[in-house]
Amino acid sequence: MEILITGRNIGLDDSLKEYVNKRMSKLERLHSNIHECEVILEEEKLRKNVEVILHMKGNRLVAKETSGDIYTSIDNASDNIQRQLRKLKDKMGARRNRGVIDRFVMPVFRRKRAKGNITPMENFAHKPMSPEEAKLEIEVFEHDFIMFKNSETGKTNVLFKKGDGNYGLIESDF
Repeated sequence: MEILITGRNIGLDDSLKEYVNKRMSKLERLHSNIHECEVILEEEKLRKNVEVILHMKGNRLVAKETSGDIYTSIDNASDNIQRQLRKLKDKMGARRNRGVIDRFVMPVFRRKRAKGNITPMENFAHKPMSPEEAKLEIEVFEHDFIMFKNSETGKTNVLFKKGDGNYGLIESDF
């Protein structure tokens, strides 16, 4: 990251430049895509203004601070820009996570919740059995229902588990 320091109506001595470089070099730890950091130091009568402009890939962050002391203004501007960088980083992470959710999780969720789709099920018995045997099959294989040919009547039946723990039996006439 390149740090450019500009002074307007203020003398830039080495200690001030060193302090600005020290404070602004900490910004690289927060975000790796900072190309350039412009720091404009300005003195107007009793006010000391500091403006920090970060040039990044796709973004530009600006922080302006004013106080009676130039070092206090630098500290406040640095804290302000750090706060903005953290917020941007969280926003980028949320956007990345939202992309993952949109690409992978939501299609599966939509597929499960789609109305009108017919899903083939394989919960039927190949051999004739009594309703008691069908009940045992439901319990053993933990199915919600089973379709079977009733060995006593010869008709096709569906035995299903109700929400209250009891079983329901549907007997067809075909």
